[in-house]
Amino acid sequence: MRQPTRRQVAALKERMSGAWRARHAEPAAAGAPLEAEHERRLALLDERLGRVEAALEDLQDALYRQSMREDERHADMRERTDPSRLARDLNADARRRGL
Repeated sequence: MRQPTRRQVAALKERMSGAWRARHAEPAAAGAPLEAEHERRLALLDERLGRVEAALEDLQDALYRQSMREDERHADMRERTDPSRLARDLNADARRRGL
């Protein structure tokens, strides 16, 4: 990789310094409009946060409903595979078939 020349380093330093000065000079010059911009941005963030919270609550509800369905399915599976029930069902099937 090629090393930058002194001229390139000096130019980069000057650009960075200018950007730094411009960035830090803005708030004093802008004053009230900056506060209005901050208020607008805070209002937008508040609105977005409200939507995110609502989406999170919806997700929690969906996960709860899914969990309940899975619990019911597992309970049904446990009931159907209970050894005493399997024996009764097999016995009843054998009688129906005449075995």
